[in-house]
Amino acid sequence: MPARSSAVSGPKSKKSAVSASAKAPGLAYRPEYCARLLAFFDVPPFKVTEVLKKDGSVSLVETASELPTFAAFARSLGVTQSRLMAWEKAHPAFAEAAKKARDLQGDILIQNSLRGNYSSSFAVFTAKNILGWSDGKEEGKKADGPLLVRWEGQ
Repeated sequence: MPARSSAVSGPKSKKSAVSASAKAPGLAYRPEYCARLLAFFDVPPFKVTEVLKKDGSVSLVETASELPTFAAFARSLGVTQSRLMAWEKAHPAFAEAAKKARDLQGDILIQNSLRGNYSSSFAVFTAKNILGWSDGKEEGKKADGPLLVRWEGQ
């Protein structure tokens, strides 16, 4: 029986993997995805519903809207978040739409947090991990110059 040889290729570089991913058939970028992204993220932060109580009075109940995420948007298109990131790198219009979507996402997070619709720990965690916010405690950051302390009044 003749020996079979098979070509084994090494790992592809990130650049070629991203460009191949962005060009996969059936999942190609389309300019209308910019408008779809913004429409997906442009939702009211909360809903107010009237609830009829047993005594006949009406109470207003506020409920946070589902926080739109890039994972959910990707799923709605049938792609992955990494595909969206590739489109951001390759298409300036989509990158701009993604920035606006993050701003909308941040506004929903702020509005619901201030109104008590999200727990504070969820809001902090989400702001840091999804929106890239920080609480100002930047460990490891050093001052640009020497610390100067002046004593006055002596």
